Amino acid sequence: MMSIFRNLCFLLLVLALPSSAVEIAQPQPDLDYEPVGLFHREISNKGCENNEPDKVHRIPGFRFAYQQTDMCEYYHPSHTALAFSVFYIEWSVKFGDENNTVKGALDELFVEYNSYQKKLSRIYSIDGTYRPGPTVINGLTSENGKYIFVWAGTMPGRLYDTSLVHELVHVAIYAYHGGTHGDPDHEGPKYTGWAAKHTQFIKDTNRILSDMDL
Repeated sequence: MMSIFRNLCFLLLVLALPSSAVEIAQPQPDLDYEPVGLFHREISNKGCENNEPDKVHRIPGFRFAYQQTDMCEYYHPSHTALAFSVFYIEWSVKFGDENNTVKGALDELFVEYNSYQKKLSRIYSIDGTYRPGPTVINGLTSENGKYIFVWAGTMPGRLYDTSLVHELVHVAIYAYHGGTHGDPDHEGPKYTGWAAKHTQFIKDTNRILSDMDL
């Protein structure tokens, strides 16, 4: 009798445990499916209390870093913090960070995510080509490296598809130049700090974020 009782308890325990794998239903041709990634499941909090749009939210893990977004479904502060951490680890490995200069810059950064692009004149392309007229941009670093603007991109929610890492490289260069400039002409010859290895670094780091579905 006791053996039957123990077996019954064990069966109930197994049934109570969450499943480690599920059977995936076959797609139906008459239904529209939307890919859902690790960080992009539909949120149950319809009021967006945890990421209220147009409100300033602190980025956890970075002392005085804050962010603002016009979208509550994407770019939660915790996701930004994770992307910051990946960036900083990769930067430290490839370029080092004497005196925690870059870490200090991340600690004091303000990030603005927006679903709309901006238009700006007198800018440089990645190869250093000067563009004097109004140009649509996907990102911007200003305020002596204390502020970055990031367009949501073509796939909202995927940080690897935005200019975030690109802007963080500008932030790092600003920090190393004492806030005087972040090498606005990138690989061009006018300013110093940005080289081809930094452009490759952006690609490599975004690939990591993509692998993380972030």
